[in-house]
Amino acid sequence: MTLASAQAPVIVAAKITVPPKIDGTVDDTEWHDAAMFEGLVDETTGQTSPEAGKFWIAYDEKYIYFAARLMDSQPGSIQATEYRTNVGMNGDDNVVLDIDLSGSLSDFNTFQTNPRGATNVRLSGGRAAKREWNGEMVAQSRRTPGGWETEMRIPWSALPIPKAGKRDVRINVERFIPRLNRTFSNVFINDGKSANTPIWRDVILPKPYVDRSIKLLPYAYAGLDGDRGTILNGGMDLKTSLNENVNLVGTINPDFRNIERSVLSLDFSRFARIANENRPFFQEGSSYYNSQLFFPQTIRQFDVGVNAYGKLNDKTQFGFLDTIDFGKENVSVGNLTYAPTANDNYRVTATSRTRPGYENSAYLARYSKTIGPWNIFVRDMGSRDTTLHSGEQTDLALGYFKGGFFSNAGYTRATENFFPGVGFVPETDYKGMNYFLGYQHPLDKGPLQSYAVNLTYLNYDHISGKRYRDDANGDFAVTTRSGLALDYNVDRATFEGSHDRIDTATVSFPVSDPYRNVQTSYASGEIGGDKYRLLTVGSSYRLFGKLQLTGTYQKFHLGAVDTDQTIFSSFYDLGHDRSVSGRLVRTGSDTNWYLAFRRSGNRGAEYYLIFGDPSALRFRTSVILKVVVPFRV
Repeated sequence: MTLASAQAPVIVAAKITVPPKIDGTVDDTEWHDAAMFEGLVDETTGQTSPEAGKFWIAYDEKYIYFAARLMDSQPGSIQATEYRTNVGMNGDDNVVLDIDLSGSLSDFNTFQTNPRGATNVRLSGGRAAKREWNGEMVAQSRRTPGGWETEMRIPWSALPIPKAGKRDVRINVERFIPRLNRTFSNVFINDGKSANTPIWRDVILPKPYVDRSIKLLPYAYAGLDGDRGTILNGGMDLKTSLNENVNLVGTINPDFRNIERSVLSLDFSRFARIANENRPFFQEGSSYYNSQLFFPQTIRQFDVGVNAYGKLNDKTQFGFLDTIDFGKENVSVGNLTYAPTANDNYRVTATSRTRPGYENSAYLARYSKTIGPWNIFVRDMGSRDTTLHSGEQTDLALGYFKGGFFSNAGYTRATENFFPGVGFVPETDYKGMNYFLGYQHPLDKGPLQSYAVNLTYLNYDHISGKRYRDDANGDFAVTTRSGLALDYNVDRATFEGSHDRIDTATVSFPVSDPYRNVQTSYASGEIGGDKYRLLTVGSSYRLFGKLQLTGTYQKFHLGAVDTDQTIFSSFYDLGHDRSVSGRLVRTGSDTNWYLAFRRSGNRGAEYYLIFGDPSALRFRTSVILKVVVPFRV
C-alpha cells in the first residue's frame, strides 16, 4: 500500500488468473497475488485499534475477492450467533467491506459477514431483502487460535457498475468488536475526512451487464377470516433494469395485510410520532428518497405503485415514486441529489398528493457543505394545500465534529400552514434557535469502557412573537468493561406556559448483545402540573441457539391516565430459510397476536402460513396460506 497524498491511501489493484478457494481459511499462498493492506483505527476517535487486522483484495472478470485476518487477544469472547443469508448481525463480531465503484464517495455498497459466515448485503440506494434481486455473495469464515478470519466472493453482476474500463474505486473496511462495543475502520474518515477513503487504483471494471428481463414476484394467499369468511387475494411485485444504473420497481395490489405492524412504545410526547417503515416496496431505493418531505408511512394503502431510482452519472442520483389508489388518491414523489465533490451536496424534492376535491404539493431545496470538521446546512421547504393554502419552513445550521466532540447551532422558521402532504412535520408556527453539544470517548483501560455527555437546548417563539416553548436536556451515559450501561437523562421544558420536568434513569446489561440482555428504565416528573411516571422493563434471551425470545413491559401514568403495554415476540430457527415466529401486543384493553411459519429469504418459492393478523390492532381469528413464486420474462 502506498500513499496518493498525505491523506488517501492507495491500494494498487491486482487482477488475478487463479481465484482463491473460498473456504474460510486465509492461505497466504492462495492470496499471494492479491493486494494486501492492514491496520484498524477507532471510527470515532481515530485511535489505533487494540486488535490488529490484515486484509487482501483482488478481482477477475467475474468476481471481487476479499479476505480478512482479524486478531483478538481474547478469542473466547468472540460472538457469532447468526449463520443465515441476508440477516442483521448486531451483537456479533463482524467485518464489512465498503465499495464505491463510482469513486464519488456517495454510492457505497456494503458486504458484511461474521465468524460463522452469515452474510448481509446492502446495495447502494437501499434494496429490499429479496435474494433474487440482490445477487449472490458467498462468504466462509472460521475461528482461529488468535481470532477469526474470513473470505468473500462478490459477483460483479450484483453491483451497479457505472462504466466499463479502468477506474479508481473507493473502498474501506469496518470491524465491530462486541467485547469492546466499538467499531474500527481501516482508515479514519470522520470529522470531515471522507476524502481519506482508500483508493483501489486502476481497477478494470467489466462491461456492465444490463439484465433487461423482468423479474416477477407474484403472490397469492387464501384462507379463512372470522369476520370476512373466505379470503382470496393476489398481486405481484416486479423489477427490471432500464440501464446499468437505473432500476424500475413496480407493485400491483401489494400485500400489506400480512406484514407485521410496527408498534409505537408508550411514551409522552406533545407532538405526533411515527412508526418505522418495513414494507418492501418502500425499502427499494429508500436512500434516494431521504427527505423530510417524504415519509412512506403516510401512505396507508394503494393499488398500483411504480418506483424508478438510480444514477444519472457519477455525481447525480434520482428517485421517482408514484402510487395510485384508484378513485381515491394519487401520490407522486421526485428527488434529485447532486454531489459535485465529496464535501458538497445539493438536493431538490417535489411531492404531490391528490384526492377528489383536494390537492397538496410541496418542494424542498437543500445544500450542505463540509469544510474539514465543519458542516454548513441550508434548507428551504414550502407547501401548497387546498385547505391550508401555502406555508414554508427554513432551516440554517452550522456543525462541528472532531475527535468525539459534536456541536451544532441551528435556526428554524416554520409557518403555521406548512404541511407537506406525504412528509412528517410534527410542529409548525415557530421560529428560534437550537443548540447541541456532545462528547463521547472510548477508554482502553480501567473499569469504564466509554462515557458520553450530550446537552441540548432550544428556544422557540411563535411566528407572531408570542412565547412558544423552550427545552433543556442533558444526557449522561457510561458503559463499564463488563457491558453494564448506565444512562441518566434530565429534561426541563416550558410549552405554551406549561412547565414540564422529567428525569429518566436507564440500566442495560450487556449493552452489546442484542440476543441476551436485560434493560430497565424509570422516568418520573411533572407535565403541565400532572404527575408523570413511566416504567419500562425488557429482556431478550436465546435458548438452544435456535429460539429467540424478546419481551417488553411498560406502565404509564400521567394525571388521571393509567395504561400499560406488553410486547412479547418469539422466533424459532428451523434452518437457513425456515422459521416459526410470533408476536403478542397488548396496549391497554387492545390485544393482538399471531403465529407464522415461513420459508423465505432464499432462492425459489416462498411459503407463509399465518394464524392471526400481523397488521391488526386487535386479534382476529384468521388462517392464511401465502405463496410467492419468482420467475423471469
